[in-house]
Amino acid sequence: MARVRENEIIIPALQAAAANGGSITTTDLIQEMEAHFQPSGEDVDIIDGRNDTKFSQKVRNLVSHRESGASMFSKGYAIYHADSESIEITDAGRAFLVQVPKA
Repeated sequence: MARVRENEIIIPALQAAAANGGSITTTDLIQEMEAHFQPSGEDVDIIDGRNDTKFSQKVRNLVSHRESGASMFSKGYAIYHADSESIEITDAGRAFLVQVPKA
């Protein structure tokens, strides 16, 4: 399987938040995205000096890159709650998901 790109994680992450009552912790999101994508190859390599994989770092990057113009947060689809380390889908995020073609 080809490496998973960060932008490929956005829609499944929003879907995971919606399916979990509207909010999901980053830890739970990583687990759900690993089950969804079943990463392999370089994506399962452990990052030097860290305990997480390259794939889990991509999921974390959704949050750490939240100020970028292309992020789901900048587009108003989600809100990050630092106190609970969780992602909450917004009404705009739910409206966006309705427009996403079903796989």
